[in-house]
Amino acid sequence: MPQYPEKIKLSLYIIERLKQLECNQIFGVPGDFNLEFLDFIEDDDTLSWVGNANELNAAYAADGYARIKRNLACLVTTYGVGELSALNGLAGSMAERVPVLHLVGVPGEHLQRAGALLHHTLGDGVFSHFSRMSKPISATMGHLATEPLGIDRLGLEVDRVLKVALTQCRPVYLTLPTNLVHVLVPSKSLSDPLPHPHSALLLAHHPSESSKASEEADYVATQIQHLFEASKDPVVLVDACAERYGVEGEVERLVEATGVKYFTTPMAKGVLNEQGDHFGGVYVGAISLPSVRKLVEESDLVIAVGALKSDFNSGSFSWGIRTDHTVELHSTHTTVGFAHFPNVTFRELLPILTEKLTETTQRLGKKEGTPAKQTTEKRAARERAQTLEHPEDHVIQQEEAKFGEGVISQSYLWPTMGRWYKEGDVIISETGTSNFGILEVPLPKGTSLVSQVLWGSIGYSVGATLGCALAAKEQNDRRVILFVGDGSLQLGIQELGTMIRRKVNPFIFVLNNDGYEIERCIHGPTREYNNIQSYNHQLLLKALSPPDDSLPTRSYKVSTRAELEELLEDPEFNKRETIQLIELIMPRDDVPRTLKVQAGLTAQANAKSE
Repeated sequence: MPQYPEKIKLSLYIIERLKQLECNQIFGVPGDFNLEFLDFIEDDDTLSWVGNANELNAAYAADGYARIKRNLACLVTTYGVGELSALNGLAGSMAERVPVLHLVGVPGEHLQRAGALLHHTLGDGVFSHFSRMSKPISATMGHLATEPLGIDRLGLEVDRVLKVALTQCRPVYLTLPTNLVHVLVPSKSLSDPLPHPHSALLLAHHPSESSKASEEADYVATQIQHLFEASKDPVVLVDACAERYGVEGEVERLVEATGVKYFTTPMAKGVLNEQGDHFGGVYVGAISLPSVRKLVEESDLVIAVGALKSDFNSGSFSWGIRTDHTVELHSTHTTVGFAHFPNVTFRELLPILTEKLTETTQRLGKKEGTPAKQTTEKRAARERAQTLEHPEDHVIQQEEAKFGEGVISQSYLWPTMGRWYKEGDVIISETGTSNFGILEVPLPKGTSLVSQVLWGSIGYSVGATLGCALAAKEQNDRRVILFVGDGSLQLGIQELGTMIRRKVNPFIFVLNNDGYEIERCIHGPTREYNNIQSYNHQLLLKALSPPDDSLPTRSYKVSTRAELEELLEDPEFNKRETIQLIELIMPRDDVPRTLKVQAGLTAQANAKSE
């Protein structure tokens, strides 16, 4: 721990807290109300100012960085025009449980008190409009101010806001007036450690401060143990919040000790090892592979960890799991059948439950399942293996008859990419065909999949890739792969320039199917509003690079299956010496099986009057 003087500048206090959290990359856009704070970032030997093309992309990048680092990310904007541009991205972090500090440089306190008619305001002398807009998408609001806090408590307010982000795994909002950037505050509290981020992997069980809560957790674990002992075909279903709150390691311990099959949802894909013997597949209600759906819905005990039953994560609410057969473990509560336990969280319960179910398994043996379940499990294993294989000849013939010889279809693309993936990859998939195409192909061990299934903001993946790539660089330079549609790319295309500038080398696969194919699939397949301006994708990286060609890039246009396979086997391509954009020419009116089913369910839901 560094030795600090008794008093330290408030800006340095914030900087030191970010460094303690290893939040090394700071995202945002400069503006006159945050410039002096940015001096402190730029002058620091540890932190790096990324400098984004716009605040929305910066928010997306911060989200991606936080997901891969499993820790806090920081976004810095300026009052009004800057902070409002970031709100869509921060709303996504709020919805999807991602911890981001949104630090907003605001006018000095004397100007606010005077109701000054400043730029970036609505011209009415009211300075609280924009913070009120951020309140619903922030876990807490912090305003650094001499009144009512007092100068000596400013550092403690920084800590309070950071603690909320770290424990609730959601974005927080903090304003820094220009007159307080250099103010001196006590440094003593910098020696008090901040909480271990709940988004980080829970490495050990930390007993609750409340003995009553511990007793209740033990009671609940015992009730689940009784259900487990009475069951014949139990399964574990892992969802988004298991990873967002760092308990997937405990879930892995549980399934290894008991030998039960585990399944994931789209938002939790890749959270547990999909190459393991106990992996059963991805469960999305009615969209699931038939064998997966049967195994989950006919189970007599489903232990669901971190369930987040949004429409696209549940097959338009088509989960067919009986409540009386379900135990749900959440970050805020637990349910056992129809019973609700508001004080028992999965961070406390899972270690206790694992111990009890381990004892049960050692005493009674592992659950082999009924003969019917064993038959279904074999069929599920065959179906999963087929997801990595080329389409059958008759499927290829039908697709070539419809779209042309050698066409790169959805049914061909995803198995092909699945065979190219490596352990430890970071894969980002865009809202659209990519999010659905990637679902059924098993991922290698240690793969991180980043997508925005709940919030679903088109264009998110491009900015997020920048943040993911910077985080991956800090993790032994993991390989980063983006799948984005030609339409979605246009919403965040400027951040390709930032990637070039910051010398990160992701693979950018652009699925060029001539417009918004996911929207066409839901409604309006021939409507003009689902069309876009075609770009010359081969010129994009060149246009966003320095004029002197000092930062090289590579672009490829791939139109056939043979060309794709040749490229994926090319040693130079796989060296990752620079950023590479691969334009995949794909047909219109072709979507993954999962999207076709989901689109039908979504259209039905949208058409309902009640």
